Amino acid sequence: MNTLITFPARPPALKLTRSVTAVPAAEEKWVVALAEERRRLAEDHDALRVREENLRDYESRLRALQAEIEVGRTTAVASGRSQTPFVRPTSKAPFESEAALQGAWEKFHRARELLEAEQTHLRDERISTQESEKEIKRREKAVTEREARVAAQERLLAEADEASAAAQPVAAEHTMSAVTRLTRAPFDMARSMFGGRKS
Repeated sequence: MNTLITFPARPPALKLTRSVTAVPAAEEKWVVALAEERRRLAEDHDALRVREENLRDYESRLRALQAEIEVGRTTAVASGRSQTPFVRPTSKAPFESEAALQGAWEKFHRARELLEAEQTHLRDERISTQESEKEIKRREKAVTEREARVAAQERLLAEADEASAAAQPVAAEHTMSAVTRLTRAPFDMARSMFGGRKS
C-alpha cells in the first residue's frame, strides 16, 4: 500500500542566467508527479474501503453463525441431549436416514450391473460382427478363386474346340445323312470298278 514517493530533485542553483522556458518545465514535472501520486492514493483508498466492507460483511456472518451455534448448544444442554456437532438447518444431507442411503446404494449397484451387462452384450456383438466379416471375406476369396478356375477351364475348352475344328476336314460325306450314304455306296463301288469318276 505505502509506496515511496520520489519527487524530482530541485536543480542546483546556478549563477548563470536561466532561460525563461526552463522554469515552467520544472514546475510541470512537479505537477505531473503530484497528480500521479494523488491518483495512486485515491486508488489505494478505494481498495482499502472495499476490503473494509468485505471484512465487515464477513464479521457479521461469523457473528450470526456463532449465535446459531450458541443457540444450538443451549437447546441441546436444556433438552438433555448429548452435544453433537453443529449442522446448519438450511443445509441438509442428501440421505438423512439409513434406509434412503441403502436405497441409493442399491440403485447404484443395479445401474452398475446394467452397465456391465450392456458392455458384455456390446462386446459379444462386436466379436460376432468381426467373425461375420472374416467369413464374408473368406467366401469372397473362394468365389474369386472359383471364378478364375472356371474362366481358365472355359478358355481351355474354347482353345480345344478351335483346335479340333481346324483339324477336321470339311467334307460332304460328313454332311450327308446315313441313309444317303447307304444308297450311294453300291454306285460308288461300281464307279470305282469301272473307272468312272466320283461326282
